[in-house]
Amino acid sequence: MSVDQPQALAATIIFGGTFDPVHYGHLRAAAELRDLLEVADFRLLPAGHPPHRNSTQADGRHRLKMLRLALAMHPDLGLDDREIRRAGPSYMVDTLSELREQFGQRALVLALGQDAANGLDRWHQWQRLFELAHLVVMTRPESERRYTGRLAEIVAANEARQTDQLWRQPAGLILHLPVTQLAISSTDIRNQIQAGTDPRFLLPDAVLEYIRLRGLYKHALTTRNSV
Repeated sequence: MSVDQPQALAATIIFGGTFDPVHYGHLRAAAELRDLLEVADFRLLPAGHPPHRNSTQADGRHRLKMLRLALAMHPDLGLDDREIRRAGPSYMVDTLSELREQFGQRALVLALGQDAANGLDRWHQWQRLFELAHLVVMTRPESERRYTGRLAEIVAANEARQTDQLWRQPAGLILHLPVTQLAISSTDIRNQIQAGTDPRFLLPDAVLEYIRLRGLYKHALTTRNSV
């Protein structure tokens, strides 16, 4: 066990997304990141009402239920439903503020993909995110960093090179980590369902069965880039 392992075990990782629906791409990336960071408290956090994206197609209670089904056999991956429960727009800065108040000086990490990180400076009160948490950016071979302006300056000044750096302070660093990200899209799954084709093997069977029983995603085809 490394000298920083106790601090890592005490940290909390938040893996956010709309999960509309959750699929194996989400689950594989979450499992791999959890193992890379060696944390005990790893939480998938479904967005409630994301103001920076188009509306979700399934409402929060359905997306939460699908996540519960997907994670039922994976106790090492937790679930945080605070944005679903909270009224109004779901700003990540509010979520991290709640968690910081709850956990005090524990290391807190927000995990996000490279595309989301590139547009971080369009998020509500985005500079406060670095005051509240570390950021871990999940990368893949074709990922391209496109930080500009003040965001590029902050990233350059606060980039960590090793995971154990995250456990030495509660917030403020950004770490880029390569993870396996499967080429599966929530948009493609919804489109397949609407078109009457079978998206099996792209998402857990229990989630697909729930979608079928509730008649979810039988709306117009979508083209926005939803992972």
